[in-house]
Amino acid sequence: MEKRNKTAFEQLINTKEKVKDNWEETERGKNFNILIPAAILEMDLTPNLKIVLGFIYSVCEKRGYVNMTNKRISRYLCLTENTISTTMKELRQLTFIQKTDKGDVLSSEVQQTIQQRKDRTILIPFEVFNSKLPPGAKILWGEYNSLSKGKKPYYASREYTSKRLNMNKSSISNWTTLLYDNDYLQKNDLYSGYKFKKRIIITKIFERSKKDDYNKEIEEQ
Repeated sequence: MEKRNKTAFEQLINTKEKVKDNWEETERGKNFNILIPAAILEMDLTPNLKIVLGFIYSVCEKRGYVNMTNKRISRYLCLTENTISTTMKELRQLTFIQKTDKGDVLSSEVQQTIQQRKDRTILIPFEVFNSKLPPGAKILWGEYNSLSKGKKPYYASREYTSKRLNMNKSSISNWTTLLYDNDYLQKNDLYSGYKFKKRIIITKIFERSKKDDYNKEIEEQ
């Protein structure tokens, strides 16, 4: 057998293709949370655009850029690859995101808009964004949980929620029912009386370690 020196060995090792860091398929990926700032929530965008833009914002906050393929993002957000491809293309056309040598980043205009608004951010945990719920229902769950945290009642009016999320009231009603029917809400009760009508929402609590408590991340913002 032909002998080779250490330098030659190291050169051979370094030429091998590096294993891709598919972090979203690890335990770390299952503890990842999507944050969507108020500035994005109030934009006149479809739920698909909002949740993907929120995902890009969240990854950029942790890694600086997003260099995942559409296929990887689609599996992670539980959306079709075609939906992700179309959404990413539209976000670039709107100049909300832009390509760099490392990957996609938020445009400076979007970053500035987010920084100027200090209103309540919503958080969507893996258990919700990786589900087959429609993107609008996932965002609505995040809004409910931003106040409920699985313990307190969310009792803001449908009109308030509609304005804050820039979604129509009928969609909010339908998605609330969908969330409750699929056990993402502990409570969805309507209280009514003479000139009085209030709906009480309490979100489901997902079991996490104290270290990875998604509701703690909301409280620390």
